[in-house]
Amino acid sequence: MSTNVAGYNPSTMARIGDITGGVHVKTGTIENTVALPSGAYDIFTVYGRVRILGLDIEAVTAFAADATLVKFRFTSTTPSVGISDISAASLSIASIPIGAKVVWRGTAVATAPDVMATQAGIAWPTDWMDVGHTAGVGIITATSSIAAQTSGSCRFNIYYLPISEGAYVVALV
Repeated sequence: MSTNVAGYNPSTMARIGDITGGVHVKTGTIENTVALPSGAYDIFTVYGRVRILGLDIEAVTAFAADATLVKFRFTSTTPSVGISDISAASLSIASIPIGAKVVWRGTAVATAPDVMATQAGIAWPTDWMDVGHTAGVGIITATSSIAAQTSGSCRFNIYYLPISEGAYVVALV
């Protein structure tokens, strides 16, 4: 018997979440000196074409006071198309506390991710974006600039729907 208030089996609830909120894939915890150096860090591999519903960086431990800016990019490797920005650079992510997030905001590549300084201020993206190609492979990358993060740790989260048959996303860490 289920202990869920709605009376649904937990696996049914998970499927409903996949349909409505997207499939959730997260990385392990990564030290910021590795994930947010000054440069690119590969976070997810995309197989096929997927619709991104949400993409974020979550502070697992407090970030350093370094004025790091971050943006998200997609590189299609099969077919080889090159690098495409999927966001502009964020404002500084210096000193964000545990639980705070840097949230991708949707389809406009000129829109910077929101830096949510508290857990209570976390917003959901206003739109979605399709990336990848049917039977293709690509990589979603976090690119940091201005200053490297010198301490703290983070986790990356993606919420997506498969668009092409058999499409899925895998965390690289």
